[in-house]
Amino acid sequence: MTTPGEPGVVRPAQPGDVSGLALLDRQVNPSPWTERQFAGACGEDNGEPERALVVASEGQPQGFVVYSRVLDEVCIHNIAVHPAWQGRGLGRLLLAAALAAARDAGAMRCHLEVRASNHAARGLYEQLGFRLDGVRKNYYPTAAGREDALLMTRRLAEREC
Repeated sequence: MTTPGEPGVVRPAQPGDVSGLALLDRQVNPSPWTERQFAGACGEDNGEPERALVVASEGQPQGFVVYSRVLDEVCIHNIAVHPAWQGRGLGRLLLAAALAAARDAGAMRCHLEVRASNHAARGLYEQLGFRLDGVRKNYYPTAAGREDALLMTRRLAEREC
């Protein structure tokens, strides 16, 4: 398999990215989102709570992160990297950009959940300072039944007194 051209910079997702994000998610996610789910996160500030950041190469998304902020907390909802780019730092780049944007907007803490079987993602999250907070038993569907979701949190900034 050949590797696509170098990816561009992290940028906000635009309405034209919706189909590409859904296609990429279908390639890597056992429970992929629909185009409709991505639509609210792609585009200008239209009152939707979710935002998406994307890295593209040759006009196609190679990775994305979807997150939302409510008051001083942010939640990572979805993150994916094209198989040809996995293990090359795009996930870290995207997550760091989302955390920086959230922190700049006033978020103090970030939450996420991850499949217990997703060791690569868990390792990345731990490297970036996320800590295990809890478990949602039998949360994610799998071909063999269900699997646990691990709940993780990271502080983004200290509260000022």
